[in-house]
Amino acid sequence: MASVMFDPKALAIFYGSNMAKQSVVTVEVLEKIALEMANGHSLVKIVKDHDWCPSYRQIIRVVQKDPELYEIYRRGRVMQAEYYSDHISELAMQPLDKDGDPRFMNAEVQRRRLEIDSLKWSLSRIQPYGLRDRKESNDTANNAITLTWSNGEVKAEAT
Repeated sequence: MASVMFDPKALAIFYGSNMAKQSVVTVEVLEKIALEMANGHSLVKIVKDHDWCPSYRQIIRVVQKDPELYEIYRRGRVMQAEYYSDHISELAMQPLDKDGDPRFMNAEVQRRRLEIDSLKWSLSRIQPYGLRDRKESNDTANNAITLTWSNGEVKAEAT
């Protein structure tokens, strides 16, 4: 039996798959992915649009295992959340066409509302703690103040 060699790129074009995609997730590749995310693109879109990008599944697996790559990915998600936040503001403040058909204007308002709600949901999932990506410490909530008084004198103690 003779062995047959297939060109992976030709197979990818023929089958319409991403067989020709890069298969190694490196720091440089993840930095490019993070930059794309900072421009508001989803990981699904980045994987579909770029031949240099490994598969979605491969990226997620590597990010789960490697702390350094996770940190790069997390920073990309933080910046993506900031992009979404700015985009929400732009959508909400963009004026409507004053001379347009009221039905179309209402449809546009509903479309924007749906887009804003979707982005807000994504934003809360991606970045629940804001740009600094940490829960604000509220240590004073656990402290107590004790007031005592005797002989007309008041004392306050924080514990």
